[in-house]
Amino acid sequence: MRNRRPRHHRSHSSPPQSALPPGAPHGKTALGVHPHRQHQGQPRQHGRQEEHGSRGEIIFGVEPVRELIAASPGSIRTLYIKAGMLGRFSGEIDAVRESGGQIVSAGDDAMGRMAGSEGRHQGIVAAIREYTYVPLEDVLEQKPDPLILIDGVTDPRNLGAILRSAECAGVRAVILARDRTSPITPAAVKASAGAWVHLKVARCGNVAQTLEALKAEGYWTAALAPDGEVSLYELDASRRLALVVGAEGKGVRDLVKKTVDFVVNIPMYGRVASLNVSVASAVALFDLARRRGFEPVKQEAYPNGEVS
Repeated sequence: MRNRRPRHHRSHSSPPQSALPPGAPHGKTALGVHPHRQHQGQPRQHGRQEEHGSRGEIIFGVEPVRELIAASPGSIRTLYIKAGMLGRFSGEIDAVRESGGQIVSAGDDAMGRMAGSEGRHQGIVAAIREYTYVPLEDVLEQKPDPLILIDGVTDPRNLGAILRSAECAGVRAVILARDRTSPITPAAVKASAGAWVHLKVARCGNVAQTLEALKAEGYWTAALAPDGEVSLYELDASRRLALVVGAEGKGVRDLVKKTVDFVVNIPMYGRVASLNVSVASAVALFDLARRRGFEPVKQEAYPNGEVS
C-alpha cells in the first residue's frame, strides 16, 4: 500500500438521528383509519378532501409499485387503486393490508393528479411511510465491511442507483451525509429496485468527524476521485474499508480528501475523464467484491427470464 495519509484521531460524538420528512400524503380521511379496521371493510373511496399534490411522497406505475410491495409491503402507508381495477391488483392489496397499510379506491382524475401531468399511474399509486434510519452508533458498533459513505449526491435517482449497486456488490451498510445529500425518497427507493430494504442506512452530520470515528473503529478510508493518487486496482482490498463518494460534477470535497487515508482513482481508457458517481461506485464496489472472493448469491428468475 502506498501514499497513505497519517491518521489523526479525533474525539467523535455521533450526531442525533434525523427523520425524513413525511413520506405519504397528508389528510385525516385518507390516512387516519386504524389498520385493523381496514381489514374488515371495503376499500375507502378517495374524495377531494383526500387529494394531495406532492409527487415526492409517492411511487406510481405497475412495476415500480409491485417491486416495492414484493420487497417491503410494510413500507406502504396507503395503496391507491383506480376504481374498477381492484381485481387486477388483488395480490398487492392483500400484501399491503396484511402489513397494516390502507387501501383506497380512487378515480382516474385523482390518480392523475397524484402522478402529475407527465406521470403514468397505470391504476396504482403507493404512498410510502416515513423512512427510519439506523442510528450511526449501530453501524459503527457492527463494523460492516465494506461500507460506503455518500457525501453530496443530490439526485435521488443517483442515490438509488448507488444503493442498488452497493447491495448487489455485497455491501450491508450505507452512511448518508445529512447536508448536501439526498435523503431516502420515493425516487431513490424506485431507483434502488428494492435494494434499500436490505441495507442499513444511517445519516451523519460532520463527515470529517465521522471518518475519524470510522478510523478509530479500524476502518481504512478511501475517497473516489479522478485525481486520486492511488489506482483502485492497487488499493488493498483485504483491509476493513469505508469508501467515500462525492457530489455529481464536483466530486469529493477537499476537506474530505484531506481526511481520508487514500484518494483513489479509477483508471480511464478513453477520452472522457470520469464516470457518473453511481457507475464509479459500482465499478469500485464490484472490484472489491471480486478481489475479496465474495461468493455470488444465486438469484431467482422471474418468468420473463430476468433475475430478482
